Amino acid sequence: MSSGYNGFSMPAEWAPHDACLLQWPHNPSVFRLTQARQQFLGIAKAIATEGKETVVIFCPNEKEQAFVQEELIKMELKESTIITRVCPSDDSWARDMGPTFALSKNNEQRIGIDWNFNAWGEIYPDYKQDQLVAERMCQELKKESFPMDHRKVPIVLEGGSIHVDGEGTLLTTKECLLHPNRNPSKTQAQLEAILCEQLGVQKVVWLPLGVDGDEDTNGHVDNFACFLKPGHVILSWTDDEEQDKVNYERCREALSVLEQETDAQGRSLTVHKLYLPPPMFYTKEEVKGLKHTWGLFAPRKVGERMAGSYVNFYVANQAVIIPQFGHADTDQKAVDTLKDLFPNRKVVGVPSKEILIGGGNIHCITQQLPKCSS
Repeated sequence: MSSGYNGFSMPAEWAPHDACLLQWPHNPSVFRLTQARQQFLGIAKAIATEGKETVVIFCPNEKEQAFVQEELIKMELKESTIITRVCPSDDSWARDMGPTFALSKNNEQRIGIDWNFNAWGEIYPDYKQDQLVAERMCQELKKESFPMDHRKVPIVLEGGSIHVDGEGTLLTTKECLLHPNRNPSKTQAQLEAILCEQLGVQKVVWLPLGVDGDEDTNGHVDNFACFLKPGHVILSWTDDEEQDKVNYERCREALSVLEQETDAQGRSLTVHKLYLPPPMFYTKEEVKGLKHTWGLFAPRKVGERMAGSYVNFYVANQAVIIPQFGHADTDQKAVDTLKDLFPNRKVVGVPSKEILIGGGNIHCITQQLPKCSS
């Protein structure tokens, strides 16, 4: 692993975790709460039981915390397996508003990097609480005997916009990081220098675009492509030029970039294709189920494209938790593909369509806490 700010570097997601962080869904403008919470708990249970790692669920207040604790009792999950704590928030995407973690060279120290969160380019107006989430999470985690320091970095960035291989290479998209609603005063070279310094990387691979329909995040890379291991990238893919023409073109454009790139260690990149689900669109029932209170953000429109992708999975200590959208053929194909790619981890498909309705998926609602030896 390369050395960044004061010798700290961001580990790859497949490195050992002390815990997985999530935020309880509570905003009815974002989720159909009853349905989303059921699927959220299914994801948390899979990470805790199949993934073999502690889950910390941050709730917006004590009332919601008590409700979650009651639900966990019904599911016969122990408090030692899934911890609940309070952290006020406006939304529930731990990957993006929570801290990004880095470790010192010998994994003896851990730091929570607190980026400037602006609600994905201010697509909704209420995010004052979200801006404080990363620091508050760090404070709460220290109470749970997860030692760490906290560092504020004054650039706009969300955790879902980056992915690292743990050996000096970072993957991102120009569509997101260079969007004028993030850091309009920063050039690509300046952003790259900050990423290298803060995350301990030496090479940034820039894909042009993310998956079609991902307008909420302006093309987060974690919904389109990720590292499987050093030198290997998993890329969303479709062969359906007729029904999914935009993604057909975007996948091939990304493949062309990856095939011409090398990583920080000088290795050529091997690309593994993970086929997308069929195009999904918001239904009248789904849109009606959201309580639209944000004039700048709402409403979701009937027929609007959802940014569904199987790449939005989470790599836990002993399992890979992958979205399932209710499309039997492609759901199973995605599971089978990851079984071949992750032979040493159990691949667990968990229903998550309701999380997608909110604008993200399993990787978006999770944030790994890398294992620290201290």
